Amino acid sequence: MITELLTNSSWLQPQIDFLICMQNLRAQTGGIFDSFFISMTKFGGELHFPTLLIAVIYWCICEKSGFYLFLVNGFTLIFSQLLKMTACLYRPWILNNTIKPSALVMKSAGSYSFPSGHAMMAASSWGAIAYAFKNIKWLCTFLIFYTLLIGFSRLYLGVHTPQDVFIGFLVGVIFIFTVFPLINWCDKNKKRYIYLLLFANIFIILVTYYILTKNYPIEYLNGKILVDPRRAINISIIYFGWILGIINGTLLCRRFFQFNAKAGSPKKKIARGIVGFVSAYILSSIMQYCLFKNQIVTDYKLVMPFAFSVTFYMTAIYPFLFQKVKFLRKYLYD
Repeated sequence: MITELLTNSSWLQPQIDFLICMQNLRAQTGGIFDSFFISMTKFGGELHFPTLLIAVIYWCICEKSGFYLFLVNGFTLIFSQLLKMTACLYRPWILNNTIKPSALVMKSAGSYSFPSGHAMMAASSWGAIAYAFKNIKWLCTFLIFYTLLIGFSRLYLGVHTPQDVFIGFLVGVIFIFTVFPLINWCDKNKKRYIYLLLFANIFIILVTYYILTKNYPIEYLNGKILVDPRRAINISIIYFGWILGIINGTLLCRRFFQFNAKAGSPKKKIARGIVGFVSAYILSSIMQYCLFKNQIVTDYKLVMPFAFSVTFYMTAIYPFLFQKVKFLRKYLYD
């Protein structure tokens, strides 16, 4: 039903026409803006860098704001992947062969198209940071512009339709405005964090089961499969492991051993941020290399805990270490 609605010709054709305009613009300008927009799409919408930035906010600036940002990011990613794997909507160049996207981004666009994961990540990361720090006007303005620029980059490069980008943004914006009230509700009774934790884990497990057992379209063009559902499933499972680490780490930390991100001198905050960023970056890079680039780990039973361990370290293990381990507490916290 949703796929038929989104691919209806009267609805889709104006979007294809817009992408052709973008394609003509790339051709007429000789592709001089391609590198810029590829940089925007790589830097702004990737999985691990925004999460690392949120982690630094969580450890060193304001733990409640970081907690909020993590939850927005995690909840948005769950529903984005649920929509993507339900609709199974093909990329623009499959829907219409007149679309010729930038060749440099084709390799990273092998899964389903709707909604745009980059737009979703941009909204739930940079857009959420803008909302969390809305009192800093210049930062808020810059991040909103940057978020929109990331969405536009997906259109300019021809890898998403406007509907993909719009819904990606919309999912992120919904959680931007609903997570703070949820946190405030849980803060009134700490037991509610356990209820939220149980609900989130059960929901993710059910979604994972749905993703693994759902029937997917298998279509070929010139003997080549259009979208391999096994690859799309593997990416979703990586994301769900990543989300489980965020949800479990932040909620357990918030319920049982809260820390004060403002504790310590400026030097200790900087040291805490650097040690955390470097250690988490190493873990995240190992995961990115193994799971995305070389696909060393392909069994979802290994993929999920692999991804889980990275974000659980960021959200629970590292805060526990610098708060509870005497040596680290002395140099990074007190």
